[in-house]
Amino acid sequence: MAITLVSLLCFSCSETDMDNELNPNTPPSTHASTTYDVDIEAQTNVPERQHASAKPFDMSFKVSEENIGGKTVMYPKLNITKEVIPSLVVLYDKRNNRKEIVEANWKVVKKGTDVRLILEKLSLQSNIADGEWYLMSMIGGGERKRDNLEVNTETAINVVEKNQEFTTSCPFATTWRRIVKNGNQIKLENKDKKMVFKPQGVFLMVWVENRTTLDTRLRREITMESNAFCASGAYNFNINKDQIKQIKEDADLAASYWEPNSANIIQGLSPVYEKYNAKQYATTIKLNYQDGKDDGTLRQGKGDLNNYIYFNSYKKPATGVAAATNTKTTRGFLVCLMPVNYKKTSNYGSIVGETLFYGKVDVTTTNRKNFTYDTKIYGDKDKSNPNTWCPYMGNRYLLGSFSKELEKGTCYKMMLRIVRPMLPIERLWAYKPELSKIRENAEKISEGTLKDGYYASVENKQYRLPKYSEFIPIFNNPKNQLDNDDSYGGVKILDAGEGYGKHLVMGSHRDFVDINGKQNKLDNWFCSVPGSKVLYGIMYMKPFKERDKFATNNYKVAVRMTFPNAKAKAGLASIDVYYLGPNYNISVNNAGYYFAHEDFWKRLDAKDIIQRKFQLGPHWLDYKNATHPQETKAYYADFNLSGVAQKGNDQPGGGFKFFSPWLKNPAW
Repeated sequence: MAITLVSLLCFSCSETDMDNELNPNTPPSTHASTTYDVDIEAQTNVPERQHASAKPFDMSFKVSEENIGGKTVMYPKLNITKEVIPSLVVLYDKRNNRKEIVEANWKVVKKGTDVRLILEKLSLQSNIADGEWYLMSMIGGGERKRDNLEVNTETAINVVEKNQEFTTSCPFATTWRRIVKNGNQIKLENKDKKMVFKPQGVFLMVWVENRTTLDTRLRREITMESNAFCASGAYNFNINKDQIKQIKEDADLAASYWEPNSANIIQGLSPVYEKYNAKQYATTIKLNYQDGKDDGTLRQGKGDLNNYIYFNSYKKPATGVAAATNTKTTRGFLVCLMPVNYKKTSNYGSIVGETLFYGKVDVTTTNRKNFTYDTKIYGDKDKSNPNTWCPYMGNRYLLGSFSKELEKGTCYKMMLRIVRPMLPIERLWAYKPELSKIRENAEKISEGTLKDGYYASVENKQYRLPKYSEFIPIFNNPKNQLDNDDSYGGVKILDAGEGYGKHLVMGSHRDFVDINGKQNKLDNWFCSVPGSKVLYGIMYMKPFKERDKFATNNYKVAVRMTFPNAKAKAGLASIDVYYLGPNYNISVNNAGYYFAHEDFWKRLDAKDIIQRKFQLGPHWLDYKNATHPQETKAYYADFNLSGVAQKGNDQPGGGFKFFSPWLKNPAW
């Protein structure tokens, strides 16, 4: 029997030696068996760019490097170094509903660049002459346990380099092929079509980069949470009635037998959440420290390198100034993942793959010790200097994500980035609840020209009142429109489904959002169950249809707003913000289902969230610091539950209004 072995196309890869020994723990058969000669060959027409993997039946790889599309890339290339490859062979008799699973060796025959695998012997209990028999085989992957092939890919991973050899545990499988008995020999019924071992895993080449203005360190253990990929599971060959019907000549069914390890399912998710997101699996990936290999990161003078990767701050250099060094890995870490059929655990027709990477990041810049989740730093005399502030990223920081369907047998580059600017909501003074003042006093207190014991920490003249384009984008929400099913700006309110309520996408008020003095058009997505006092959203998104080609996703956040009630016009509202940034790349068709539900928020620590409380109602705004000729200017505006753009109030008016001083320059 001849089989072709297809390998993976990877951007970066390494090789693994292959274990020729059969698993000694396989339970012995209690029945007499017959040994058949087998005339089945498997070709290995290895393309120039390949991918593959395996474990106790491990497969070997070698890292190749070449120019692809004008870029020098590395990828793992199958590297068969053994004379014999052990395998699991599954046979099924459709006529008599019989199955046999045996272990057998494939002899490796190399002819030039071609590699052929020859299956020479099979010891079976069944009479192949009696029945309608089909055969499939698997190499690589793992350990046989009864009728299962268990797979645990290596998740403590190393950086790779050109010509490096390594072994790993991503399995290869053939399609089902009709076999016949000729004398004492088993052959393929269709000998003209070669059997092909196809890789079942996907390689990711993981890189890490610090894109903040702060020095950082990343804990080497990161967590992948995904409905589409895992690293542990088993091929279950207890074939059910529906699967029996699918067995036919050249049927590619190996993936349908794959079951992720149930021990890795993320617990506590509601049926509604799993409907739209499917079951999620957690995988811990460790980026190993290798003393003798320079990976481009900061090592000199740093301790505990076995547990942390250190980076310098990323600072865009001025013309003629050398770029910052040690801001990213210069080599990738290679991991093999197993695809999961997430549609098995969800009946939602539009569900997409969701793969997210979380890490624990510490800021290591000297004196940056005061975290902005803590509102006390805005008023404590020992902590109120913004030069000591930094974001907290030490628990569940989102390093990267994707929804793309990754093709089996391929390798993809995955850049994990540390990105975290100071968010607009963090620039509002938050030490104590807002007070209401007349405009003159509110403005002077904010600018530090009028002393007020309540606002003592803003007397340093680092604050002012926020502008319309700074204040309103933080609070802008369409709760009323969602509850009343009112159209908004010609956009129809749509039903997001059970547990999510109504939803819509809306542009920023008056078109412009001020980001550090630059005006940008940004979009927001919101959903809320009518009558609920809670609204969820994704805000500060780069606009759809490229309405602003200069806009950025660097300030994108998940938001949870909690109002006194669904129709509140006054009272204290709570705004919770979780940073997403450009690292959140779940498909726009499904992006909100992951974050816009309590099942996500309850998994966060309080430190992961920027929580602020503000009064509903009118707030004083800055009228003097517009930076764009079309920028909306207003003396005041409301924090309310209406998505309708507010007019630019160009008269100061009188009376008392709330105010929150705005930090003029970001703290980092």
